[in-house]
Amino acid sequence: MPTHTQSPVPITAYWDTPLFVELVLLALTAPVLYFPGRFEAQEIAVAVGILAAGWVWRRFTIGVWLRRTPADWPLFFLFLVMLPISVWAAPGPLREQYALPRAMILIWNFFLFWTVVSHASRRRELFHLFVAGFAGIGLGIAVAALFGTQWKTTIPVLQPLFARIPTPLAGLFADAESGFNANQVAGVLLYVLPVVLALTVSALRKRSQQRLLVGIVVLAPMLLMLALSQSRSGYMGFVLALTVVGFVPFRWGRWGLLIGGVILLAVFPFVSFDNLIGLVADAPPVEAVGGTSTLGFRQVVWQAALYGISDFSFTGMGLGTFRKISFLLYPMVSISPTYDIAHAHNFFLQSALDFGLPGLIALLSIYGLALRQVFSLLPRANSAGQRGLLGVGLLAALVGQSAYSLLDAVSMGSKPNLVLWLLLALIFATATIPKKQRVDVDFHDLD
Repeated sequence: MPTHTQSPVPITAYWDTPLFVELVLLALTAPVLYFPGRFEAQEIAVAVGILAAGWVWRRFTIGVWLRRTPADWPLFFLFLVMLPISVWAAPGPLREQYALPRAMILIWNFFLFWTVVSHASRRRELFHLFVAGFAGIGLGIAVAALFGTQWKTTIPVLQPLFARIPTPLAGLFADAESGFNANQVAGVLLYVLPVVLALTVSALRKRSQQRLLVGIVVLAPMLLMLALSQSRSGYMGFVLALTVVGFVPFRWGRWGLLIGGVILLAVFPFVSFDNLIGLVADAPPVEAVGGTSTLGFRQVVWQAALYGISDFSFTGMGLGTFRKISFLLYPMVSISPTYDIAHAHNFFLQSALDFGLPGLIALLSIYGLALRQVFSLLPRANSAGQRGLLGVGLLAALVGQSAYSLLDAVSMGSKPNLVLWLLLALIFATATIPKKQRVDVDFHDLD
C-alpha cells in the first residue's frame, strides 16, 4: 500500500506575525482579567480594550474580524446576552466576590477562543502549533498539580507517597489556599489527555519514534497525575475516553460500541443507580459534611441545585454564587453551612445555575455542534486507524470529560476552564479550514 511522505516543515513555517501579536496581547491581559481584584477598574477596562484592538489588528492583517463557525449563534448568545445577565443577577456582595471575577476570566476565554479559531484554520502549520500548545498546557497543568495538590486519602496505601511529595505551589491561588482540588485536576486533564493519547497511539502505529517519544513524555505526567488524583469520576471519564480511542478508529470497533450501547440500554433499568453513582463519585472528607456519604452528599447538593434552577430559571442565580446562596435559600441539613461546596458537582446543573436555562441550552447547543463536527472527521479514520486519529482524540475528550461533568464540574469562569474553550476552538477550527487544505489537516503528518 502506498504511504504518504512529506518533507520536513521548516521552522520558519510556524512563524506568523498576525497570530503572535494576538498571542502577546492575550498574554499581557491575562494577569489583569484572571486576577481582577488586584487591579483598578480603569486597568481592567484598558485590558478589555487591548483585546478588542486585537480584533482590529486581525481585520487589518488577515482580512477578517473572525472565522465563522457552526456554533456562532449559541456562542454569542451565551457570552453577549447571558453572561451580562449572570453578573446582574448576582446579589451585590457576591457579585463583587464571585460573579465579576469569573466574568472577567470568561471574557478573556472568549477572546482566546476566537484567536484560536481564526488563525488555526489559515495554515496547517498553525493548526498543528495550536495542537502542540494544547498538549503543552495539559503537561504544564499536570506538573504544576503534582507539586500543589491537596491530596486525598481515598486509597490509604498512597498516603506515604503523598507525604513525600513537596507542595511548593499549594496556596498559589486565593481560592485554593490548601492546594489544588484533586478532582478538579482530573477533570481538567480529561480535556487534554485523550487528545495526546490518540496522537501517541497514532505515532506508535506509524512507527514514528521521534513523535512517539514526544507523546510519551507529554502523556506520562498526565497519566500519573490522573492516577494520583484518586478521582473515581475522573477514572470513569478516562475509561470511556480510552474506549473511544481504542474502538472508534476501526469499523469493527464502532459496531462493537453500538452493540455494547444497545446492551447497556437493555440492562440499564435493572441497574441500581445509587450503587453505580456510589462507585464513581467522590465526596469531600466525611467530617466536613456531617457524616454524609459520597452519594448522599451529591444527592443533597443536586436537590438544592434543582430548587435553584426552578426558582431562577431564566436568569440563573448569579455566576458562581450557588456556593453561598444555596445555604441561605435551600438549607442542606447534612452539610455544614461553613463548608464550601464550590459548585453543584455537575457541570450542566452548575451552568444552569450560573446562566439560567437559556444559557444551559446555548451551552448544550455548543456541545452538540462540536460533536457533529467531530463526527464529520471520523470517516477519515481508515481500517488501520492511521488517519483521523486526532479527530478520534477530540471525540474522546468530549465523551470522557462530559461523563466526568455529570458527577463533578470544572465550572464556567474558573481559572482552568480555559482548557474547555481551547478544546472547542480546535474542534471548530476544523470546520473553517478551506477544503483544499483539509487533507493536510487530516493529521497524517501528526500521525
